[in-house]
Amino acid sequence: AENHSHNLFDPEVDNWSTLMTDGTNAAIHRPGKEMTLEEGMEILYNDLKDLSSHDNTMIESYWDSLLPTVSYLGTSNAAKVKQALRVAYRAHRSQMRKSGEPFIIHPVEVALLLSGMKMDAETVMAGLLHDTVEDTDLTFEQVEAMFGVEVKNIVEGETKVSKLPKIMGFSDFADEQAENLRQMFIAMTDDYRIIIVKLADRLHNMRTLRHMKPEKQKKISRETLDIFAPLAHRMGIWQFKSELEDTAFKYLYPEEYKLLNQRLLQRRDKIINTLDNSIQVLEHTLKNDPTLRSQDVEIEVVGRTKELYSLWHKMEMKHDRNLNHITDLVALRVILKPGESNGKDQGADSGVWLCYHVLGLVQHLPGFQPVPTKVKDYISFPKVNGYQSLHTALMYKGQSVEVQIRTQFMHQVAEYGMASHWAYKDEKKRNSMGLYNTPWLSSIKEWQQDAVSSRDFVDCVRRELLGKRVFVFLRNGKILNLARGATAVDAAFQIHTEVGLQMHGVEINGKPVPISYELKNGDVVSILTRDSAKP
Repeated sequence: AENHSHNLFDPEVDNWSTLMTDGTNAAIHRPGKEMTLEEGMEILYNDLKDLSSHDNTMIESYWDSLLPTVSYLGTSNAAKVKQALRVAYRAHRSQMRKSGEPFIIHPVEVALLLSGMKMDAETVMAGLLHDTVEDTDLTFEQVEAMFGVEVKNIVEGETKVSKLPKIMGFSDFADEQAENLRQMFIAMTDDYRIIIVKLADRLHNMRTLRHMKPEKQKKISRETLDIFAPLAHRMGIWQFKSELEDTAFKYLYPEEYKLLNQRLLQRRDKIINTLDNSIQVLEHTLKNDPTLRSQDVEIEVVGRTKELYSLWHKMEMKHDRNLNHITDLVALRVILKPGESNGKDQGADSGVWLCYHVLGLVQHLPGFQPVPTKVKDYISFPKVNGYQSLHTALMYKGQSVEVQIRTQFMHQVAEYGMASHWAYKDEKKRNSMGLYNTPWLSSIKEWQQDAVSSRDFVDCVRRELLGKRVFVFLRNGKILNLARGATAVDAAFQIHTEVGLQMHGVEINGKPVPISYELKNGDVVSILTRDSAKP
């Protein structure tokens, strides 16, 4: 009998096979749409000529909101971003979102999120164009002709990757499957700007989720908690992670969300009082410290309360619902910005010793009791996503206060993770494509202790971890995580020994291949079995 995997024939996986076999264009475009770069350019120019004065007024109004945020890119790059806005506007001209707003608002908001992170011009342009090829008549050839191969590659990666979670529709994903899918996202994108655009796209979709039907809200929120928030965390983009989590939490667990919110509101006065007093005492102590005064360093103290989802998650994991037991419900951040006189290098090591000096001062704040066991040194031992800070905890009138001490450089990394490195890179390096390989960061601390640059570190980790794995789909959407170099036979035996023993053929992305075929990331594998087959 033929293998039952064909009974599990899933249209989503089938579309994915086409995508992987024939490339993205074939999966998205009608045949007969092929064009040369020159033809693509000519059609685009004619389309842009066709814009009415109303269209141009609208484009200018969107540009008014974008322009101030892209000034860091310089005049010639800003002009390219404006051209990308014009092309995106023209492509999406007749489309509306579920909210009844013009569709173009979505790519503009995505571009604003990216420029807010000071991403490079190619990423901001790709943010504006990310839905054009999938949802309009625009082609990859046209994007490349107008904006270059890098922008085209990000848009193409975006289009491919956006099809991946559709595979999620099959069953409740086990943790292991979700983790495999996250790793697959990263393995399939040679350029991590693709993932950053994807996260910005998802964040804006989460902000406008109220216009969707309840079951769609739940499905998208589940996917956000399982896939996208952990990806943002893995990339170290704290700004995105916390908003993605809190918004998904609100839609998935509305009762728990409401309850926790109310509990925090009841404590609001106490929390604000603790924050205000702590900031005041800390600022006064730091301002009057002779060592800090002798250094050219600017110090910023800011307060924050823990995000709802991570608070709820922490209480659930500890099976302890008592808010008094959460040590980081209220936290202060001390950010040190070393001035120019501390050497030309405003890079990673600037001001590190001052963090340890501040830690000593914090431990002896007047009116506060230190919690001796609560010092965590993430500067010497960074977290796997690159996060660095010193953490300590204090008690103030029975309320625990966490203090996080970091330099401006560490703060950039904490807020924007991998994306933060743009701000610190010089143009010469920025232009080499090798710069954007995916940052797959592992918990293998030894490498971080070597004095390698973060660039080499990332590449090394990527080669070590992802370079040795390959991720493939079965027909029913399950993902196998195999060693690099694995063949179709290895996949068959991983499914089940019986499947391996009864295998008589294999199809990859719907096409027959020899059983010795070496698997590639994203392949859809269908093993054909027969009871009478002999190994």
